Amino acid sequence: MNNQMTSLPNFVSVSDLQRDYPGLLKKLKKSQEPLLILKNNSLEAVMLSPEVYNLLQEKIVEFEMKDALEAIKGYEKEKKEGKLKKLESVDELFK
Repeated sequence: MNNQMTSLPNFVSVSDLQRDYPGLLKKLKKSQEPLLILKNNSLEAVMLSPEVYNLLQEKIVEFEMKDALEAIKGYEKEKKEGKLKKLESVDELFK
């Protein structure tokens, strides 16, 4: 999958998908670009190759890890600066 989409999105209607599923699947696998499926000119679904789907899942995990590491760094900084406060109950969060 390219870092940036280099071509126009691939739009097909639900009817086209029903009529030519094998051909569209072949095109999807070859292009590695999402297939946007329209119903009554509205986006109904997006079809991805397994490779693209797996890559997106990996990117999600990477971003979640990055966010978690930033939160930990923020915690460590605030702890070092003495900005943390120990609460006795959850209710103290809303005072």
